[in-house]
Amino acid sequence: MRTTSFIIIVVMSVLCLGCKKGDSNAASNDSSSGKSGSIARMTIVGNYLYLVNHNDLKVYNIADPATMTLQKTISIGFEIETIYPYNDKLFIGSTSAMYIYDISDPRNPARQGTVSHIRACDPVVTDGDYAYVTLRNNNARCGGTQNVLNIYDVSGGKILNPVLLSTIGLPQPYGLGVHDTTLYVCCGEAGLAVVNVKDKRKAEVKKVVTQGKNYSDVIIIDNILFAYVTGGLALFDITDQQNPQFISEIKNNN
Repeated sequence: MRTTSFIIIVVMSVLCLGCKKGDSNAASNDSSSGKSGSIARMTIVGNYLYLVNHNDLKVYNIADPATMTLQKTISIGFEIETIYPYNDKLFIGSTSAMYIYDISDPRNPARQGTVSHIRACDPVVTDGDYAYVTLRNNNARCGGTQNVLNIYDVSGGKILNPVLLSTIGLPQPYGLGVHDTTLYVCCGEAGLAVVNVKDKRKAEVKKVVTQGKNYSDVIIIDNILFAYVTGGLALFDITDQQNPQFISEIKNNN
């Protein structure tokens, strides 16, 4: 019970803060890989905290939280929006591109690849071989014109030059999460889209979960999906990946 409560507190912090412009949080799920929402601006991998502002990636050593120190600041580009960790990589989304950084040397992230796209605010997640990016047009600051999910091949040497495999239209897609061959995409008031991505070239929406909520972002831990919705969290059992079952809702009264 204490473990479950801790997970819920961590997830609530990540999602709630990640949805506020310029403020986010994340927590590591083991010593080698991190866990964060797709619209987070901060993530932890091992003993390092990685934070993005509008232009830079900042690297902090947090081995001793009492003496946390800034190790490095790396200029990335302009209008950086999100950061997402996977194994020894950081996938960083901006309003005009996705950047891939190698953190095999966690203190010295090195850029490995960049892919430009139509200007839009773009969360990004990855399963290692493929990257999933949403573009949306309802943000005047970002100036986007499309509402789509893009799937890129970033396997092997392609990480240096990601290859666009497919594009699927979705209503105002934003935060997202991948679990095996299923992708969960938050589409605001339109609901949570459950997308079969087994065939990366033919992604297919299998169903849309609504529950009368406005969905912004998700975090997946084992077979539990934590969705940030207006006013709190909605929890779903995704043992049957393409048929999420609502478990409960946690209200945020702050």
